[in-house]
Amino acid sequence: MKSRPLIVLVLFAALLAGCGGGDEAPQAAPSESASPAEPPAPPPPPPPPPVNPLTGVEPAPTNPVVTLKIDNGVLARPFHLGLERATVMYQELAEGGATRFLAVYADPVDTEVGPIRSVRESDIELLGQYGKVVFGFSGGQGGVTKAVTDAKNAGLLLDVSQETRPELFRRAGRRRDAFNFYTVPNRLAAEVPGAVPAKDIGMRFGPLPPTLGAPVLGGRVVFSKLSTVGVRWDPAANRWKIVQDGVEMPAVAPANVIVQQVQVPLSGFSDSVGNRTPYSVTVGQGPVTVLRDGKQIDGTWTRADRAGGTRFVDAAGADIPLAPGGATWVLLSPVGEGFRPG
Repeated sequence: MKSRPLIVLVLFAALLAGCGGGDEAPQAAPSESASPAEPPAPPPPPPPPPVNPLTGVEPAPTNPVVTLKIDNGVLARPFHLGLERATVMYQELAEGGATRFLAVYADPVDTEVGPIRSVRESDIELLGQYGKVVFGFSGGQGGVTKAVTDAKNAGLLLDVSQETRPELFRRAGRRRDAFNFYTVPNRLAAEVPGAVPAKDIGMRFGPLPPTLGAPVLGGRVVFSKLSTVGVRWDPAANRWKIVQDGVEMPAVAPANVIVQQVQVPLSGFSDSVGNRTPYSVTVGQGPVTVLRDGKQIDGTWTRADRAGGTRFVDAAGADIPLAPGGATWVLLSPVGEGFRPG
């Protein structure tokens, strides 16, 4: 008789369970035709590592850009040091038909460079695309050095001349036409803080499409009756040789040569013997020839303003890719004096 209440409770619970489920909809059986859940999308690939915008290869530079004005007179050439270490080298027309170099060092360089020579007015415009860089030189016409000082005061560059910072330069004797001054890019960067690392100035690097360009073994660029630059392809080294007035430059072997035709009016300044100073105009546009991988690609260069970079585009308007991993030499030849194969 003691188990009777338990039996009653069990029956009462069963009755409640049967009555309480009448309002719920029956669960539908899973459809055999339903598609399975899609797998999650893979994560996006990591961004490519940053590269040097002046060479197209790693690593991205962190040291300041140092630029130097270098003599290219006939008497100076036997004394050249450090030209092969330049990341970008510009050659421009000077007084009397001679040429000068403006060397850009974007990577650390701890060896001497020179002979260092005087500044030109057009250098300020040319360097504007690099931002605030160290600019080393020795001497200059009074009006030009004032223009450099004005650019320094405007925060456009860091003016480091041999006259103002002689302790940063070494004098290595006098030639018949000038003193030989040398300096070390790393030292200038350390002693004159505030310059920026290399930035995008319009250069684009990458493989060359097989349909772009024509094979070429060499040629020349005429700056004047007194100055001709030869270019010769070296397939074994996969580099170009540079020849100044018939004499090959030792150790210099850029991956790219850009023949950028520019307007070269005479400026309002003159040298010490009265020759008017040419002004190589690097803002605007004009014909260009890019030499890389033993090929010649013709196109147009464009630069909108002094602070902007320079683009080199082909006939279709696409950027002409430069060969990564080597130096680039830019020959600022007068309009009409472009690259002549042969």
